Amino acid sequence: MNAQAAKILDYLAPFYQPEEWPTLQWQAEQWSRTKPLAGLKVLDGTPVFRNTLAKYMVLMAAGAEVWVPARPGVPSDPAVMQQLEGFGIHKAPRGMDDFDIVLDCGGQFCELHPRLGAAELTRTGVHRYTHPKHPVILADSGQIKHIETVLGTGEGFFRAMQQLGYSDFAGRKLLIIGFGKVGRGVLHYALKYGLKARVADRVDVRKELPAGVSFVDANDAEALSQAVAESWCAVTVTGHVAALRKVLRPAVIIPSPVLLANLGLEDEYGSAIPASRVLNQKQALNFILEEPTSMRFIETTMALHNACALELLTADLPRRGIIPNRDVEEQLLHIACTKGLIGEDVRSLNGAM
Repeated sequence: MNAQAAKILDYLAPFYQPEEWPTLQWQAEQWSRTKPLAGLKVLDGTPVFRNTLAKYMVLMAAGAEVWVPARPGVPSDPAVMQQLEGFGIHKAPRGMDDFDIVLDCGGQFCELHPRLGAAELTRTGVHRYTHPKHPVILADSGQIKHIETVLGTGEGFFRAMQQLGYSDFAGRKLLIIGFGKVGRGVLHYALKYGLKARVADRVDVRKELPAGVSFVDANDAEALSQAVAESWCAVTVTGHVAALRKVLRPAVIIPSPVLLANLGLEDEYGSAIPASRVLNQKQALNFILEEPTSMRFIETTMALHNACALELLTADLPRRGIIPNRDVEEQLLHIACTKGLIGEDVRSLNGAM
């Protein structure tokens, strides 16, 4: 491992046990021998928090010159941003377009022209790569993203609520608006904590709900608004900007005592609900945490995003969205579940993976 990567490893060692990040450490060990990214400039748009340094460590061990946006377009930790240059990580000014590979998040850099291509980390960024001029690997389309999005974000939501002083969960009414990967994760932990959970989504989702979880038609404005107002807390996890703009009744919601939260990167409530009425000013609630997603749940996703960089080295990839290499995913999942702490959590999802 080169000196820069080793410096990050030494810095992170007091914070994490090896079992919390086995796939990234495996990647670093493998790639430090082969240097597959030697001489390449990589722009990484992953939200910058302490555990993100482990992702950069792998890329640097692989020989890459790592850049991050000087002014991130997604929530990041300012204290960690200030440390980057000390680890040999460069800050790219807005408009810089001189990279071999872009590891994007939320489609922040869809307008750039990386020589080899890009890899998009999130579902919210996919629509910005509808007609790409280069290959784009969609990390969110694989299996591994479920670990972060289902388990990690769900667990992070409840850690954030506890940090805000809301720790007495048992018996409270929680409305989960959206039942994709994040919604399933929130429900998974809600049931563990003993909340009375309800789910609002399309009608065809009703049959997927566990026994005892009631359903609200998200297209029925009156029913949805009433369900929100009757809840202790309502959390949006639709993944769409202003998804509730036309279906929530502000006159019902704003004066009610319900706690409103959002777990998406975008404002899912819409302009009729003021930011002051939503926890964390409508920003993703887990981003109030020092680590929005715990290392054990996010490290395999970061390893997959890194692995997409190697896949982009392949010649003649199509200029469109591409799903991650299944064999690579299986290898990373095996390492995470056999050498890490998440095996039991993954099995507890009962097939959601």
